[in-house]
Amino acid sequence: TCSAEKPIFWSGEPRLALSALPAPVFGGNCAQKYETGPCKAIIPMWWFNAQSGKCEQFIYGGCGGNQNRYETKRQCEMTCSAEKPISLPGEPLEALIAQPASVDDVCSRPPHSGPCMASFPRFYYDAQTKQCLPFIYGGCDSNGNNFETMRQCMRVCAPPATWRPEPLLP
Repeated sequence: TCSAEKPIFWSGEPRLALSALPAPVFGGNCAQKYETGPCKAIIPMWWFNAQSGKCEQFIYGGCGGNQNRYETKRQCEMTCSAEKPISLPGEPLEALIAQPASVDDVCSRPPHSGPCMASFPRFYYDAQTKQCLPFIYGGCDSNGNNFETMRQCMRVCAPPATWRPEPLLP
């Protein structure tokens, strides 16, 4: 068996076996099994399967359920996956750094409740007031400017705060 204490040698150089690393452990929302909820809508959503270590699609009923529920596979992977999506080789470093929302970005879109009839309290970013404001989301057809918490909304859409040091008093 491989372990960190027993290095494996290839061409005379010691290297640790990758199998010596512990398997990722998923907790919190990511460890929950998906729940369709008691309502009868048919909304395709994504959940993280901690046993397979992958995001999988399921049909959500539109209300209830748990927090292991994402509108897109990418949201699921960014939250739960051990292999989070990263930028592709050759993509500029700026793609990895949070940028303020541009006019064409999802953060400039108006709130959109969608055609479904659920009633989820959500937040959208108002580009004019530069604030995250509450709205009611129907449960499907999100335009992307749709966040479960104000903090999540601000983190994604609000321009980064400029830090100014306080002057030292004598």
